[in-house]
Amino acid sequence: MRAPWIARRASDANVTQMHYARQGLVTPEIEYVAKRERLDPALVRDEVARGRAIIPANKNHPELQPTGIGIAFNCKINANIGNSAIGSDEREELEKLGLCLRYGADTVMDLSTGRRIVEIREALLRHSPIPLGTVPIYECIENAGDVTRHHID
Repeated sequence: MRAPWIARRASDANVTQMHYARQGLVTPEIEYVAKRERLDPALVRDEVARGRAIIPANKNHPELQPTGIGIAFNCKINANIGNSAIGSDEREELEKLGLCLRYGADTVMDLSTGRRIVEIREALLRHSPIPLGTVPIYECIENAGDVTRHHID
């Protein structure tokens, strides 16, 4: 959905919605959120510029449908999913994402702690039209292996 919007800004050094809002610009993401929330785009821009709202809009997630999160916007529902060392795989996590979408989640957190965190996250990102959050430290722990082997010097 957002690929053309992202491409037009590819040469910009800072591509955050806050950056553009503080320049007084109304981005396509801001317009989309304003229409979705039935608000004036200027209000959405001003809320983002003041730091009272966010529009998660990672340039690496072009499938994303922009969502406004802040005091002036409708309440948002987050859902948590993720695999564990005990079980779950990419297919199961995609099924969980499908349930989140079916039941109206506005955002989703991938709390995977098991194997193949990167692959599962990529699959979720490619299939999620809503903002997807992650916990990077879990990937670091997976990459570190047995943390009892490491010593702080």
